[in-house]
Amino acid sequence: MWTMEEAAAFGALGERLGLQLHSTDVRIMAGLAARLTSLNVTPARATAIVYIALNAGCDQVTLGRALGINRASTMKAVDELEALGAIERRPGRDRRTNALHLTAAGEILRTRIEEATLAHDREAFAALTEDERAQFSRLLAKLRRGATVEAGAEAVEGRSLTPRRS
Repeated sequence: MWTMEEAAAFGALGERLGLQLHSTDVRIMAGLAARLTSLNVTPARATAIVYIALNAGCDQVTLGRALGINRASTMKAVDELEALGAIERRPGRDRRTNALHLTAAGEILRTRIEEATLAHDREAFAALTEDERAQFSRLLAKLRRGATVEAGAEAVEGRSLTPRRS
């Protein structure tokens, strides 16, 4: 979503699809975050609520894997959603796990999240025709599949999927 001038400021990097995709994602997600503020959730927490609704009784490990976050971040997310009154922990399949379920308030919140994200998608992608949106969705799915294969190969080879910090 850079203008030609903004992209040119980064030289050859501004032409890279990955950087363009990242810039677009940052802007679109900022708009979504602003829209979700009135619901007191971030895009990540909204995603967790919808996941729990569709996978009632999942445990925190499963939720963390689905969201692509570590255990500490998952615990924080679950604590925040519980404090919000959106989810509750129930006994899991063993003493070490909790089964996550939406509360009645969580169900209402999920409906509002789905409405807000639909409105946001319509607005954020209004520049695309219906056919272009469908094609874009297919292309993104293709990229995700390729990235999954690549990530799997790196994991098998023992390389970290996250950049090292110095």
